[in-house]
Amino acid sequence: MAYQYDVFLSYLHEKPCGTWVSEHFLQYFRHQLGNALGGRQTSIFFDRTGIHTGQKWPAVLKQALATSRCLVGIWSPLYFQSHWCQCECAIMLHREKQLGFTGNNPDGLIAGVKVNDGIHFPDFAKVSQYADFEHLFFDSPGFAKSELYLEFQQKVKELALDIASLISKTPAWSSDWLTPAWTDDVIATIAAPAQPKVSQPLLAP
Repeated sequence: MAYQYDVFLSYLHEKPCGTWVSEHFLQYFRHQLGNALGGRQTSIFFDRTGIHTGQKWPAVLKQALATSRCLVGIWSPLYFQSHWCQCECAIMLHREKQLGFTGNNPDGLIAGVKVNDGIHFPDFAKVSQYADFEHLFFDSPGFAKSELYLEFQQKVKELALDIASLISKTPAWSSDWLTPAWTDDVIATIAAPAQPKVSQPLLAP
């Protein structure tokens, strides 16, 4: 096995985030990332299309993370209250740490897209160089007809260039990333809240 995905897209499924991602962000980002990568076909793991009938949700997510070059997270305070979103970030953060993407190394394997106030983000996210889409975060159909949509498209284009640069610097894939030490053991360190503020429900096929 090797890399299967350029990007693992990590986001809250609930409206408005899920709607914004599926109806506005994903399609344009995929298109612009393909351009930024020189016109080649891109592969983005998006869990509403990447999980099929009969597959176990956590197992598929872990394999997708292990075979993705980087993670793009759609960040809000509620995103960091979701146990599975925390786990997704933790797995990629662990890879960053183990491979030396820390300290004086400005590169990384996680790119944040801020869609709500970042004051309540965890420390690693606060110090990240994220893309600020907070004023462009609307899930209504009218958003695509507004003047803000032109700015949204330009911001997505700029983000795609940044992600393409990140992808070009990712290390060679390792089968170690599929082992429990890089997935299950990392997830075990993330305490599931007794009463989670935001659920990440099992998705229907």
